[in-house]
Amino acid sequence: MKNIWRNGLLLSGLAFGALAPLAHADDKAQAAAQKPLEKAPLTITDRQSHRHDFTIEIARTEKEKEAGESLRKEVPEGTGMLFLFTPPEAASIWMRDTPVSLDIAFIGADGKIQAIEEKTVPFSERRLGGKDASAAVLELAAGTMEKAGIVVGDLVSSKALAAAR
Repeated sequence: MKNIWRNGLLLSGLAFGALAPLAHADDKAQAAAQKPLEKAPLTITDRQSHRHDFTIEIARTEKEKEAGESLRKEVPEGTGMLFLFTPPEAASIWMRDTPVSLDIAFIGADGKIQAIEEKTVPFSERRLGGKDASAAVLELAAGTMEKAGIVVGDLVSSKALAAAR
């Protein structure tokens, strides 16, 4: 019985030892995901010509896009993240590793919102995508689109979008 108990402790020690590097890797991933990106102003003009202004972080590289909003515990009102796609592509987003609900707008090369996913489910691996090729994808705090009355067809403008057209 002592050998089994001793072997059990050895195995559990190995398991805990194996998890330590994973915990460290998670810390690194969290730090990378939390790293602030270049910021820029962005405006959405709705069909009533009301302007809705935001300060967004810009995800340009694959690494920045992959990290996205993952592991962030909040997206303050009036802020968000813009993912740029040059050339425009059939973009898809998921909520894996994202603990907050988001509103997601898929933006065409013409700057118009093509599709919106509102109040996404945190940690979901369901792929969310627009109907056509997107020049950019905008993530905002959940409820922003409804509160502001932003809908498909509204115009998004930002100097950051010029690079994606």
